[in-house]
Amino acid sequence: LTIIDKEFNKDRGWAFLFTMKQNEMFVFPSNDFNPNTIDLLDEKIANTISKQLYRVQKITKNDYVFRHHLETAVEQVKELKDSTYKRISSAAALKTIVKVLK
Repeated sequence: LTIIDKEFNKDRGWAFLFTMKQNEMFVFPSNDFNPNTIDLLDEKIANTISKQLYRVQKITKNDYVFRHHLETAVEQVKELKDSTYKRISSAAALKTIVKVLK
């Protein structure tokens, strides 16, 4: 058997999206950036992708914290939310992000 059952509760309408662990990279969509329509490994648009690229910093039950991939500080300053870090408190909100695979 595989470690991850990607078919779990499929009969109930559940769909496997991706695995997530600390330090993995994800791209967040924005009004002018749709990661589903581009090649995330295309070096010609690396600057555009970089603006929306975050790594998983911390995962707890229904709380996911992502840190911008160029950010080194770990403080969660409220005024910097959504620029240097993103905090998601709903598993449903995870459906919009895209995992970057090598």
